[in-house]
Amino acid sequence: MPTRFSFHASNEKMKRQFQLQIKQPLQASYNIGMGDNAYIWNAQSTELEVVRWGFIPHWAKEETVGDNLITTRATGIATRLSFRMPIRQKRCIVFADSYYEWKKEGKDRKPYRIHLKNNELMAMAGVWETWEAPNGKQIKTFAIITTPANEAASTIGAAEMPAILMTAESRTLWLAEETPLRTALDLLQSVDSDMIDIYPIVEDVNDITNNYPDLHKPWVAPQA
Repeated sequence: MPTRFSFHASNEKMKRQFQLQIKQPLQASYNIGMGDNAYIWNAQSTELEVVRWGFIPHWAKEETVGDNLITTRATGIATRLSFRMPIRQKRCIVFADSYYEWKKEGKDRKPYRIHLKNNELMAMAGVWETWEAPNGKQIKTFAIITTPANEAASTIGAAEMPAILMTAESRTLWLAEETPLRTALDLLQSVDSDMIDIYPIVEDVNDITNNYPDLHKPWVAPQA
């Protein structure tokens, strides 16, 4: 399952691919992890939003609950306590240009980057919620919805992958509150293997404090 992802896109690309008018320059981030902010879009907002990754249910007693809810599987989401209302009323799209997976190789875990072959942005299906802290502060958070990994992602040991909404029609249906739940759930499908590219990257990405374009550089085996 994805525990890190990246976002790098121009305002022009967001307008061309998603017909979104972005007023402010977009901030790139090459190593987004739990607790970090990311760009999302939902039907209840007229602007692209910056929201924290790590879903906190509205009924949670502690803010740290979100540390364990960065993703949720599509299977059974409609009856899962934390998500049964958000999947009906608070669906969103999470934007990324790629996400990372780690393949276990002996005692090591090698990082890989996964992105769409056409280099378009990923519109990952998600859900959001607003949680009110004891001091009255409101915190908005999100989780990414996952589906079973396709054959390509499975080759590096991934069991799940983000549900990516590939068409404008699917994104519109996903965001619309009037879309029947069954229709929305049917949109949560794994993309075909031939639509993604996977390659090993430099191990600098292992350190969450590293955040720069070179994290996307392919890993090259040292010369013997």
